[in-house]
Amino acid sequence: MAAVSKPMGRQNLAVTVLTAYLTILAKQPLVTKACTTATLNFLQEEIAQRCSGMRAQESKQKKNLLERVVNKRVLQFSLYGLLISGPLNHFLYEILNRVFANRPKNKLNTLLTILAQNLIISPILNSVFLAANSIIAGERRIEAVAQVVKTRLLGMMKVSWIVFPCVQLFAAKALPPLVWVPFFNLVAFTFGTYFNTQGKIRALQAKRDQEKDE
Repeated sequence: MAAVSKPMGRQNLAVTVLTAYLTILAKQPLVTKACTTATLNFLQEEIAQRCSGMRAQESKQKKNLLERVVNKRVLQFSLYGLLISGPLNHFLYEILNRVFANRPKNKLNTLLTILAQNLIISPILNSVFLAANSIIAGERRIEAVAQVVKTRLLGMMKVSWIVFPCVQLFAAKALPPLVWVPFFNLVAFTFGTYFNTQGKIRALQAKRDQEKDE
């Protein structure tokens, strides 16, 4: 009697995709993280532009159909993830892992790792993100880019300091280290999209206020 093949369920498909991703990640960590960040940044910028209303406003001003479909800032943000954010994230955490590689896995070293992530790595990554986001939005003056970082960094860090230690502790207690990278990517993508959207909403509001004053 011939065996009847069953269609792959959603759970099996998710496991297969995750297994394939983790295999590639183990073989080519830098390239995989860079490509992952590029993809997530593409989606993050696309979602932020649409949710903030920026895409709808800009579409009214563009007559070219190609410009409406292919947004330059979305592509730039994706390239930023591929060439800067992804590799920077990889190397910073590689340094951190080497620092704590030979230390015993106890509560003290877990705490020190979390502190290093939140007091050193996170501010660096968030500062670079804010600066890049400002430049991609069209800002070219160094003083203005620095002002954006200075103004918005603390707000981002407050949320990071509240949320990410809990996320990190959850991962350390409930998840195997093998899946930490995709889990943290998902969390970072969610919060990055939120902050990106809020930044665009503020920029649009500031532009409207400026037009009213003029």
